[in-house]
Amino acid sequence: MKYRFILSFAALLAAACVSAQTQVQLSPRQWANKAEVAAAKNETVTAIKAYNKALAGGYVSASLFYNQARLYAQRGEMELAFGALKQSINTGWYQHEEMRNDADLVPLHADPRWTTQLQKAQDNERDYRATHASPESFKFVTSDLSLFWNTYDKLSSSGDPAALFEREYLDQGTPGLHGFVISRISSGANLAKTIARYPKYYAAIRPATLQVAAVESTIRKSARKFKSMYPQALFPDVYFVIGALSSGGTATSEGLLIGTEMITRTDAVPIDELSPWLKAGTKSIDLLPNLVVHELMHFQQQYNGSDLLSSAIKEGAADFLASLISEGNFNAHIYTYGYANEATLKQEFLSDMREKNRARWLYNGSSSDGRPSDLGYFIGFRIVQAYYQKASDKQQAVSDILNVKDFERFVEQSAYFVPGD
Repeated sequence: MKYRFILSFAALLAAACVSAQTQVQLSPRQWANKAEVAAAKNETVTAIKAYNKALAGGYVSASLFYNQARLYAQRGEMELAFGALKQSINTGWYQHEEMRNDADLVPLHADPRWTTQLQKAQDNERDYRATHASPESFKFVTSDLSLFWNTYDKLSSSGDPAALFEREYLDQGTPGLHGFVISRISSGANLAKTIARYPKYYAAIRPATLQVAAVESTIRKSARKFKSMYPQALFPDVYFVIGALSSGGTATSEGLLIGTEMITRTDAVPIDELSPWLKAGTKSIDLLPNLVVHELMHFQQQYNGSDLLSSAIKEGAADFLASLISEGNFNAHIYTYGYANEATLKQEFLSDMREKNRARWLYNGSSSDGRPSDLGYFIGFRIVQAYYQKASDKQQAVSDILNVKDFERFVEQSAYFVPGD
């Protein structure tokens, strides 16, 4: 018994050493992800070290350099901050308004180099606009879907699903997939855990995910309509990935990132494994164009604000404008409840709209007492709809909706909360 115990202990120790070695030997993409996670937690030293590891390994992106510059500026390390900022802009960073308004970069403003770098970012934006102004030119990227399924097919023979997904899916993916890891997937371990939790669902959605390319023409048709309504519209590349059932999509500097597993449910897909939120949140591929257009609206929006009102208008505006140029509504279940209870919801929202805590109205992921989650989408939609309907110049109204500066003034102009209006 003692001998077997020693062998078992040795085996455990060897496994632990291998595990520790695996943890240390992160890929450059994993280091970049680790850096973003640490930065979000304000773990500045850890984040900077991880950024440097990612860069040393050859992982280069404009947003990585930009976020590194922010951390250096926070620490008062001006030379390093300007060095990273310059690298970001040389790599293509173009969001000069975000850069101008970034509180973390304020320590750089007094330096003459700031104006130079800001101008270069503005030049990058001009170039970006020139190459992304047409609804015919954006890329429709589906390569991450086949990459996922090729990796998925190796699960049965893999002793470490998390490492498999990190190595053969996440590391090998497009810039869009890399962006989705940071904002939504988190890690190979989280993805493997999610698939293990919902095995029947993932196994059944494959056929629909492989049909995504067929909706490209429908999405471009909506994009053309939008261009006629908003001539200054930009059309970023669209990346279709498979994630961890956490999000249907997001708009980032990489482009529009679509969590395809959320929007490829069919009648043949079993849903008995899913939570109530996932049962409500997973949709048919018929609604994929509507979701993509919703995210396209987010890409256009120039909003500041983090309270409930600004967030509800942000989501409601995306839903409303998408309704003008695409079929269906991937949030339809919210609207059914919203219209039936609108008078009560309006009063409740008025009481809450200046709050920073948005959990009762947005991004809460759960329902209670028959009340669906995310009703802020509905209220925001109705505010924006009221504004649009009152406007005599509809094209100007679209521009106003996408560039709200004073949210309370916008609500006042909509007259949505005026009794009897």
